Amino acid sequence: MLKKIPKSDISIRPFKAYKDWSFNNTSIELTIYEANSGSTTLSNGFPKDSIYGQIRTMFYNGHEDNPFLRFGRKTNIYTTDIFLKERSLSEGQAKVISIPQIYIGEGIKPKSVELTDDGTDYVDDGYGNLISPENRLFVTKIDLQSGIFNFDDIAGNVYSCSISSNFFNLQSGQITFTTNSVTYGTIGNPIQIISYDSNTGQMVVDNLQLIPSAVAGARIGNVFYEHGLFVLTKSVPSRLTANWTLDYKSTETIYEHEYLISVNSDEFNVSQNPSAFVEVGKETDTFIDSDGIVHNVVTNPGVKYIRRKTNLNNGTVLDYRYGSSISSVSGGFEHFELSSSVDRTGSFLAPFITTIGLYDDNAEMVAVAKLATPIKSEPDIPLNFIVRFDT
Repeated sequence: MLKKIPKSDISIRPFKAYKDWSFNNTSIELTIYEANSGSTTLSNGFPKDSIYGQIRTMFYNGHEDNPFLRFGRKTNIYTTDIFLKERSLSEGQAKVISIPQIYIGEGIKPKSVELTDDGTDYVDDGYGNLISPENRLFVTKIDLQSGIFNFDDIAGNVYSCSISSNFFNLQSGQITFTTNSVTYGTIGNPIQIISYDSNTGQMVVDNLQLIPSAVAGARIGNVFYEHGLFVLTKSVPSRLTANWTLDYKSTETIYEHEYLISVNSDEFNVSQNPSAFVEVGKETDTFIDSDGIVHNVVTNPGVKYIRRKTNLNNGTVLDYRYGSSISSVSGGFEHFELSSSVDRTGSFLAPFITTIGLYDDNAEMVAVAKLATPIKSEPDIPLNFIVRFDT
């Protein structure tokens, strides 16, 4: 028994799934390359100046502020200051951690990176910058009603600020406040919130120029999420020399398929037991395919009738309802309401639905759904089933 599912009853919804990965300096899955503009020595089989040229051409070519030409993410902050630029190869060298595609899926999830290098922690800001969480604020008070925002930095310096109703931009994740008559977090120079723990009051931010440079965290490189590359560009000789760990989340798009299966009261309620019904008018034919195999084809499905008690014109009584063993039971399938109470099997020839199969346009089964409890397909009650699966 087959039925076509209308497109309006089919829903396919995508959603992102993430998986945690953790590697360290002993992991053999990753490869670390050294890049140097003036060295022809090899790093894992490749010349260091060749590696430097590749990453410079692709990621540090001067087009990183052009959204049409750059690779990877970047904030909308533009500066010519070599020390404040988000992407810079000012030291003429770099170290690159290359992660195989199998461990990143569609890309590394932004704001999921945690890199610990020789005891120092670094995170990504969601825009491809690896920064030290020394860029931390310890929030002591946020009062939107009175317009107060107080926090300390890691050196213990205390800051008392005033805020307005647009203190926090939920869409962009940026904050704006004023202290000592100076406003921080303006449109051209935003302060980005990387993370905030309301329990501990710790807030990690980026581009907060209020904090002294000796206290504020620094960018040490970049992460290119879709490429699975970590490029360390600051204090390169001291990076990844001893114990280090790298944690992040990979991304994969999962599609949830949902099918609404509607069974009307006049559908799928006839027993498929050959002894339970009479088939009238069915016509078949045969044909031979190109491989010489003979196939039987139904050219006219005819009509199926439930076996029941019938009085013929000549007075003969034909009782096809349940067979000779219980032929004394009165009423046929057409008398469901009357006779279901005395139906010894409990089904009254109505089939129980236990399995739903989904077929493609070529009549090939692509999915099977099993019901936890068999459901009777009765002749006067419509049924709806929802089948869900992920791909």
